[in-house]
Amino acid sequence: MLLQIITATGVLLTTIIVHGAAVMLLFRMAREPVVNPQKLRAYTRLGVSCFFVAGFVMAHMIEIMLWAAAYRLAGELKSFEEATYFSAITFATIGYGDVTLSNEWRLASAIEGVNGILLFGWTTAFLFKVSEILWFSRHAPRQDIARS
Repeated sequence: MLLQIITATGVLLTTIIVHGAAVMLLFRMAREPVVNPQKLRAYTRLGVSCFFVAGFVMAHMIEIMLWAAAYRLAGELKSFEEATYFSAITFATIGYGDVTLSNEWRLASAIEGVNGILLFGWTTAFLFKVSEILWFSRHAPRQDIARS
């Protein structure tokens, strides 16, 4: 059981680093429209919003595949496709139950579910803030946002 907990903790920490890197990269790539949204047309604001959503979908897919790779390396699932499917439904906390891990590794899938909830929450909070700035900002941007 200790091996599974250590492995799951390692994957969890790796996905947090990946997600943090995605947040920083996406913000840096779209800094100008987020810092100065007053100049943007509605379609441009929509495009910036879609850019962030697509970027976070890609980040979540990478995170899901990291979990899938761990399950495959542990010999828990037959193929990478099956491991990715299992990881996706676990990460999103859907949990159909048609694919399961052995009793030894099922605690890892519980940790993955917690990981998914946290990272989806982080994504949601970021998208909410960006949407607030892009769509509802009537003032000049705060200086702390502009310096980030």
